[in-house]
Amino acid sequence: MGTELARLATRIADLERRLSQQNRTSRLAYSSIEDGAIEVHDDAGSLRAVIGQQPDGTTGVNITNGPPPPRPTQPTVTSVLGGIAVTWHGTLDGVQAPPLDFARIEIHATTLDGFAPTPATLRATIETPVGCTVTVPTDVPLYVRLVARNTSGASSEPSMTSGPVGPAAVVAQEVLDGIVTEAALADEAVSQAKLQIGAVGHNQLAIGTGNLMPDPSFEGAYTEQLIAGTAEWTLAEGNGSPRGVRVDGTSSEAVSRSLRVTELAVSPGDRFFLSVDYRVSADWAGDSVRFYLCWQDATGTVLGYGTAIGTPTPGADWATVTDQVQAPAQAVTATVWLQNFQGTAGTADFDNAQIRTVIGAGMVLAESIGTLELAAESITGDKVAAKTITAREVQALSLTGDEMAANTLTGGHIRAGTLDATHLRIGTTGNVIADASYETGLMASALPEHYEVVDGGNNSAKALRIETAPETYRYVQHWPSYVQPGERYWIGADYKGSEDFTAAVAMYLGFYDADGKRTGSVGLHRSDVTTTWQRMTDMVEIPADTVTVRLRVAADGRDRPDAAGYAFFDNLECRAVLTTPGGGQRAELSPAGLRLFDEQGGEAVSLTTGAPNYLTLTDGSGTAVATIDQDGNTGVGDLAVAGELTIGGQSLESYLSAFPRGLVAIDYQAGSVTASSTYYGFVELSFDADASRMYRVVLDCHADPSASGGELTVVFRDGGASTPTISSTQFQSGIYPLPTGGYRRVHLETIRSGATFGAGLHRLLVTFRCKGGPSGQTVRLFGGSNHHGLFYIEDIGPYVPETGKYNDGGGTAEPPTKQYTKTYTASWSGTYANRSSYNSFYGNKCVQGYYSSNNGTQAALIGFPSSLGKDLSGAKIQKVELYLYYDHWYYNGGGKAVIKAHNHTSRPSKFSSDSESKTISWGRNVGKWIDITSVFDSTSWRGVALDPNSKDKTYYGRAQGVGQAHPPQLRVTYVK
Repeated sequence: MGTELARLATRIADLERRLSQQNRTSRLAYSSIEDGAIEVHDDAGSLRAVIGQQPDGTTGVNITNGPPPPRPTQPTVTSVLGGIAVTWHGTLDGVQAPPLDFARIEIHATTLDGFAPTPATLRATIETPVGCTVTVPTDVPLYVRLVARNTSGASSEPSMTSGPVGPAAVVAQEVLDGIVTEAALADEAVSQAKLQIGAVGHNQLAIGTGNLMPDPSFEGAYTEQLIAGTAEWTLAEGNGSPRGVRVDGTSSEAVSRSLRVTELAVSPGDRFFLSVDYRVSADWAGDSVRFYLCWQDATGTVLGYGTAIGTPTPGADWATVTDQVQAPAQAVTATVWLQNFQGTAGTADFDNAQIRTVIGAGMVLAESIGTLELAAESITGDKVAAKTITAREVQALSLTGDEMAANTLTGGHIRAGTLDATHLRIGTTGNVIADASYETGLMASALPEHYEVVDGGNNSAKALRIETAPETYRYVQHWPSYVQPGERYWIGADYKGSEDFTAAVAMYLGFYDADGKRTGSVGLHRSDVTTTWQRMTDMVEIPADTVTVRLRVAADGRDRPDAAGYAFFDNLECRAVLTTPGGGQRAELSPAGLRLFDEQGGEAVSLTTGAPNYLTLTDGSGTAVATIDQDGNTGVGDLAVAGELTIGGQSLESYLSAFPRGLVAIDYQAGSVTASSTYYGFVELSFDADASRMYRVVLDCHADPSASGGELTVVFRDGGASTPTISSTQFQSGIYPLPTGGYRRVHLETIRSGATFGAGLHRLLVTFRCKGGPSGQTVRLFGGSNHHGLFYIEDIGPYVPETGKYNDGGGTAEPPTKQYTKTYTASWSGTYANRSSYNSFYGNKCVQGYYSSNNGTQAALIGFPSSLGKDLSGAKIQKVELYLYYDHWYYNGGGKAVIKAHNHTSRPSKFSSDSESKTISWGRNVGKWIDITSVFDSTSWRGVALDPNSKDKTYYGRAQGVGQAHPPQLRVTYVK
């Protein structure tokens, strides 16, 4: 018993010793966390941290359920240009220093006093606990509050409110040279009313690079911020510059890695020149490198892309890719991107990116000279002599923000009263008329009684309306524009009248000298005013001593005691014509088109709208060698046609198909073949049958019987594509008596359609025998060296249907049917807006497809005379062909006509047609015949419809109608 007690005491002492040692060592010594985490709880049992694997699969230390941080002290808010400056001094209420789980300070601002901060009011954050100043952009006064947030995401109570504080005002005394740049001016912030005569002259203007790319050589902090958040994009050595950007294209599958550089404000129709230097590594693999603009509408929807695409050579030196792109309709912004397209290996470098606007100056036709036509820095300040360019020499829009270097035009350079509206050219495409479509409100705000800008322009939202009165001349005169004597200008305006309009309209360009005195005018006077928009245009040469011009539109009720109603005007234009002054040999380029004059001043080439066009080509001596006159008649030397040659709208091939094509196969016999009373083969001939053709098969040879008596039977047989035999299908035969011995002529022929033969290969065989003669009789067919036998197949023309019938000669039989081919010229035609009501604007012209919401998707109907219905009554249609002449398509390459049938006998007020259609590709200024039998398959049809019912511009086109040079025609082949 004592021994057991001693052993028990020893065991207890050993356990106490071990427990004491355990308490003196680390509880996690030599420990690890395997696929889990350690949770840290406070005294109350609340989870405060998770160390190790997190619930989302990541690993780290996650602080949770921290107490809300103290409230930030009240911020200091001051005004700055373009916004407000918010300062937090790094202090929190009731503590000496921010807690260790401090994350950030949130800056909240709104226009309401006492607001509660929400995610919608968050304007910026301060990430440092020592405080700093942050600028919040705004153009209205704001109230500001701060909220502290810790690493657990808990927020403090909001600070006390500061404000309201708005952006700083800009006064002349505060504007230093260079402080106001183009980017600091809001759109339309400088208007005509803010400028005085003489305020901006040539001494106040400087021309800059016009590059819209921020940090184009990727040297600055802007680029560093762009690539900071991307793993694939880094900095690299540039092309002639310290730095460029590089993208790693390594990927297991083709991927396009892109870098968004910036965003630009654009307008539909804006053109931009893109350029970027690029190179790729020797191991690069991919499709291309790209520099592009992504067009977006006001909702952010992507409308398309304008892209400069480079195809690199791996390991080669730097190269440059350039292109011009144009903003599509409805575009308001464009994001700018660099891209390594569909790459799988290697790197691509970019440097020296450019985005430049392509602008037409006042002396240059819209878009005719862009940056592609001018080498970079080819015209700089040191190349222009002092005072050689003044306001008189600077045309509309030839100097814009793109041509003015940053900080070159400042408040200190503009003398008060030196610049007003008369010294500014307004427009974007060379049009010197301000508010030419009355959309901006500039004209609307200056109009007196009887004049008003109203809704509903010609393909625009607004138009000018002038109220007419008896014996009254009322006009609107636009702002003056500077010109030079001898210059030529192209002027134009759209006009129409109200239903009760009973006066005339006018458009004049007035000339003014240096004293502002009107010295004369040139223009147009129209009395043919209808309720449909029309356009008047004219070419004007500026007379001597003229300094400025002003365009005027008017409603002229003079000498009209009954004058009433309203005149409407829209889309005014006054554009410089690009030409050499004077007469003689010269070129004129205007919005109307191109005209070239010879040495005597006569027009040699006229490619213009609204006037006859013609073209004369001459050789080196001035002798005319080719001419296209205003009616399209052409005289040339040799003519080589690689494509299809058409005559009167019908291809030459179809013309020739109406004629026989002649022999298609032939065989000559100079030997003989003998047969007895059993059929025996003589000669075989093969040909390919066309189901649309007719054929004659002829045998002409001699027969020689061994004895007189009996008869000779000759048979044509068709083996099809197989080897013919004496038992193949018989399709003709002939019997020839043999009353005497000796030679006799054998002639056998038949006419057979290709459709009856069947399209394809046919192997024809001539077989023969003798019968009814003396026992043992034989006969031979033969030809000789000087009297060949012939077996031939002849194409004798297009298919002709069988129209005959039996007639017993008693005089009572019905007449046989006959095939007719008749051509009918259209008797009426017209266009229907929105595929609904007749559109009188186009008269008899036939417009199809969608151009704008003005008329929607249009369709056209074409009808033919009543004789068509009479002719087709009781007839069987064989073929129907339609002739159309399309003089316009939306695209230069042509479009597609969609043709249907209808049964209207006269032009209806509403559109309707059959649903079955045929689509045909068509070129511009092309007239041609097409086969429409598949849709015009009923004798009840009376005309055709042009009805694509699509907004795809491929289908927008115009065919000529009744009364035009090339009216529609219908050619019908029928049996009756």
